[in-house]
Amino acid sequence: MDNTEGYFLPNGLRRGGRYDTIFFSLYGGTNTFDIRCRFDLKQRLNRARLQKAANEALEAYPEFRTRPVIYNGRICYEENFKPVRIIEDDNKRHYFGSDGPMGTNGYLFLFMVGERHITFSMFHALSDARGMISYIIAVLWRYAQYSFPFLRIVSAKPFETFGVRMSDAAFRSMSDVERYDSVVKFKGEGEFVQLIEPGTLYRMPDEVFNKEDMTNRIVNLEVSNSDFLKKTLELHTSFAPLLAALAGEAINSAYDIGDKVISINTPVDSRRFFGGTKTLCNMAYDCMLPLRKEDFDMPFENICAKIKQAQKKQMTKSHVNAMFRFIYDLSLQLDAMGDIDKSNEILSGPDGMKAQADNMTLFLTYPGRVDNNIISRLLLNGVTPGCLSMERVVNVYAHRDSLIIQVSMKSDDMTLVNAFRKALNRHGLDPKVYDMGVVAQNKLDFTQLKRIEERE
Repeated sequence: MDNTEGYFLPNGLRRGGRYDTIFFSLYGGTNTFDIRCRFDLKQRLNRARLQKAANEALEAYPEFRTRPVIYNGRICYEENFKPVRIIEDDNKRHYFGSDGPMGTNGYLFLFMVGERHITFSMFHALSDARGMISYIIAVLWRYAQYSFPFLRIVSAKPFETFGVRMSDAAFRSMSDVERYDSVVKFKGEGEFVQLIEPGTLYRMPDEVFNKEDMTNRIVNLEVSNSDFLKKTLELHTSFAPLLAALAGEAINSAYDIGDKVISINTPVDSRRFFGGTKTLCNMAYDCMLPLRKEDFDMPFENICAKIKQAQKKQMTKSHVNAMFRFIYDLSLQLDAMGDIDKSNEILSGPDGMKAQADNMTLFLTYPGRVDNNIISRLLLNGVTPGCLSMERVVNVYAHRDSLIIQVSMKSDDMTLVNAFRKALNRHGLDPKVYDMGVVAQNKLDFTQLKRIEERE
């Protein structure tokens, strides 16, 4: 599908975009990609206020007010007018895009709540971290207004400046292709920066786990955010390169990488290269940050500098144009495999995930800070990240003076956690370790999605 074909069908459905093909093919079915964020509250949760706030916020996020539908073997969307699903956080698995007791009222997200916390859980196909955080803040702002009536006269402009929608004006300002299909909108003929030669990537030993077990083991390493900032200043670097350098050091210390290359992959928000586009399509792309064994003989400051330089090479409009062109071409290849649930079945096989990670040793994401605003000061005691997939992931968040480095795994093998903890200690960051136990992954199940068959 190209943008010349339009996105709306006569039966009321909207075609999915190119990135939808990628995420549903790779992360539906057995594999999953459940990104989430937990907010610990200062006061007891008022569930009725949260329900009202979540429903109302969707008026500004029409892309989220949908349910996925399989139509002629492809992902489409239909408008969804059901209330946002809010459930007890009972650590049971729920199914994105489906109905029923364990469903999400058709949405690709839901809220899981306790007496004093809210956890937002979202299938990554819907948006990236920018879109997720934007919607959550819009919900929490409305919730805060219902909880503290004086806020109704306080301007929301500070949030809107950072892309949080309080109305659908931003949505209406875009063309359909920009709203729904960023890959088509922004693909181009740029020059792709390739920093890893084929066959040289180091892969950590496979985790041993039952693929039918949809849970993750979560361990949080918490350090002082101000201490981490001081460390970046000492090393003349910034947060992402320092985190990647620590992760690389941890892997090198725990495993024999030989003559292979460690690649710490960190996502970057590409909106900056396209005039600050307001689309909430997935716009993140991975930067490959390679390190060889001999690099660890350099002073740590030099390691950080090397990583920062590698990141800089990939943070250009030309590279992103080429990256989106690659994603577009890949989506066409996936379409050629047949119906989307069939291509997913192939990619969920024994070698499916290995084929998907041919340039990555470890995925590490750092969305940044989520505080220093009136919502945080009035409502929140803490914020905890979550990134549940079918492989090891490190997800980092900062809230007030807590920098939480969360390691998510499919097994109980603590090798990477222990190595990361020792690396932090070596650099004077003294982490506190919190074993968060086993967490159920929410997932998308093709067998539970609505289907419309109208083949010729």
